[in-house]
Amino acid sequence: EQYFSRKEGGCADCPTLWRFGILAAALVALAGTIFLSYQAVSRIAVKALRRIFGPAVAIRLSQLEARVGIQPKLKIVVSFYQVATTLGPVYGARLHEDFRDWMSVLEFFSFDLLGLTYPDACIGSMSHRLLLAALWPFAVILLGSAAIAAHALTVGLSLRKSGSGRAGGAGGRVSDEGDGEGDGGGDGEGDGGRDGGGMSGTRGVVAVDADGDGIPDRGVVAVDMDGDGTPDHIEDVDVIDTDGDGVVSVSELNHLRWRELVRGTQSRILYLAILVAYFVLPSVSRSIFKARMCESFGISVFDATARRSYLVADLEVLCRSDDEMYRGLDAYFWAFFVLWPVLVPLVLLGLLLWIRRDVRALRVTRLSRACRFLWRDYNARFHYWELADMYRKLFLASLVLFIQTDDGSSKLLRLIVASVVSALFLTALALVKPFKRFDDFYLACTANLLLTCCFVLGTVVQICESAAYEDMCDTLVGFPSARGASSFVIVLTVTTIAVSLVLVVLKSISAIRAPTIRLLSNRRPPVMDLSKKCHFHGFISHIWSTGQDQTHTIVRQMKLVMPDVRIWLDVDCLKNLGALEESVADATTFLVFLSVGYFKSRNCRRELYAGLALDRPFIPIHEADVEKGGAALEVLKAECRAHCVDDAGLGTYPSYLGPAEMVFRIFEKEEPILWVRVNAFQLESLKSIALRMLRHSPYYMRSPNILTAGAMVPGEVPPYAFVGPVTILV
Repeated sequence: EQYFSRKEGGCADCPTLWRFGILAAALVALAGTIFLSYQAVSRIAVKALRRIFGPAVAIRLSQLEARVGIQPKLKIVVSFYQVATTLGPVYGARLHEDFRDWMSVLEFFSFDLLGLTYPDACIGSMSHRLLLAALWPFAVILLGSAAIAAHALTVGLSLRKSGSGRAGGAGGRVSDEGDGEGDGGGDGEGDGGRDGGGMSGTRGVVAVDADGDGIPDRGVVAVDMDGDGTPDHIEDVDVIDTDGDGVVSVSELNHLRWRELVRGTQSRILYLAILVAYFVLPSVSRSIFKARMCESFGISVFDATARRSYLVADLEVLCRSDDEMYRGLDAYFWAFFVLWPVLVPLVLLGLLLWIRRDVRALRVTRLSRACRFLWRDYNARFHYWELADMYRKLFLASLVLFIQTDDGSSKLLRLIVASVVSALFLTALALVKPFKRFDDFYLACTANLLLTCCFVLGTVVQICESAAYEDMCDTLVGFPSARGASSFVIVLTVTTIAVSLVLVVLKSISAIRAPTIRLLSNRRPPVMDLSKKCHFHGFISHIWSTGQDQTHTIVRQMKLVMPDVRIWLDVDCLKNLGALEESVADATTFLVFLSVGYFKSRNCRRELYAGLALDRPFIPIHEADVEKGGAALEVLKAECRAHCVDDAGLGTYPSYLGPAEMVFRIFEKEEPILWVRVNAFQLESLKSIALRMLRHSPYYMRSPNILTAGAMVPGEVPPYAFVGPVTILV
């Protein structure tokens, strides 16, 4: 009925089980309320901002969270406090009593449901505590999965009621047999052509209809389960039309709806499981180690060496192999140790290994999207870094308890090991630089540096708090008491929050001002997916003598306006000059920078012939400034005719028809894009290049109408025109 309370410094009455249930339910309700409120407020806010400031401002503000990068900063801060709060229970460096209330507030970051709501000692025997501590996350996942499944079932039933219809194949008519008002579950208002998404309908299975006339322009249908106007999945009509009659029946449409709904529900459940496992892994592992965490006590005033160790979580248990209660905890400890600190990280590692090719190729599959919490904050080459950080956190928060299990919390070895591990991880972080955003990288380095300082100061705190070193605190360290060292630890923890907030504010300001490309049809950034055979969106071919500086500028500026674009550039990617043809094959499009001397280069012609042989879409970019190595198009055509006469395309393109074919593909099939380097005009050149690249990406090849309206960049110079006739004297 009572337990030892460190806060009160003595025994305290156990709260009733009703209090545990109420507090646990309150925490779950609070988390759910915050999530639902966030969803509701964000949608209401977007609608309100759309009415007050217009759609452009509303869209930009709604996208601010993704551009600021709240998720990686939140993970860095939570990881810092999950380790920092173990200074007392794991390392024995308990802060001065004046600051213990502050550390108790930070215990929230441990996500220890039991520790936050009910004292461990009041639950029952130690075996019961271990069972509850190890299994409650699975209960949360099951409850969350049940809620997600119930929501999906509700959505599915509503779609079945509103979306009984027929969708024709390519060129076939879309009709609605239910109420005659909508197309495949749409609202019958023809927003497909007006709202720029090419989507006739607002939720469920809809036909791709560019002009809003009720007739699909391509033989595909799109599935938009969240109603945001952007298809979550696009399916061939021929695939859905199982009986081959050229018409998609109601039963076939409903089958597609339910199939996509089930897959989406599975993805959300997996995402929830990853989220729960990530946040509770350190605290659950630490709770499991309570079955091994002992503390030694002196048992004789006459013999200082006479000591006996007891389990910290249950002082009735003697930490000796011949103690029956202690020996009975072995099975629980090792079973849950294998389950959480071993199997959970291995499962997450297996998921990352399974999707590594898709992540590195920037292909978003269902599984990679469900696992995005683990990899999307890092560069594709280091998508596994989350696991490295997770093992670091796991070691510092729980596995370090294997060091001197009997009396490690009263000695300095754990703090020394933790300081060394933190310093080594900080060094690896600085060398690898795994984050996509530099501000996240700087915050992670700052957090790890401050954590290392916390462990160093923890050594000082432990020396000053120990009765065995009463005079050493002032003589050796320089602090008159442990309060000074504790103050430093508090300053470090507050600094982490302050630095995080400053970075978020600064990133928000820069994100608002960032000039990145948006599609006019939906005011969203373009989808930068890749085909399964390619790792680059474009290969840029140029001659060094007259085109090197310009192509470097193009690639650099393209990455500024489209951060996720991947363009092959020789200075960045070329490893073997003999593998130029393979490099061309590894890109979806072929960018040709036309300048004087380009066609005279044998290597440039090799790249051209490879592009023709692979039938890559050519995107010609014309340098017209003579002073910068440019020339008129007619001059460049003549150069092409004079030099592109190699037999069989230098062995790369046996069916090469001669200069006429090359001239047609570069100069006549599509008009070359004029490269202009002056501010606002350069932006127009970049937008033209981006749109042509996007036209040949898998996503927009299936929905080309989304690109019809063009692209824009926030803050760009708008079109200007004279309101009347103007005479210009030259």
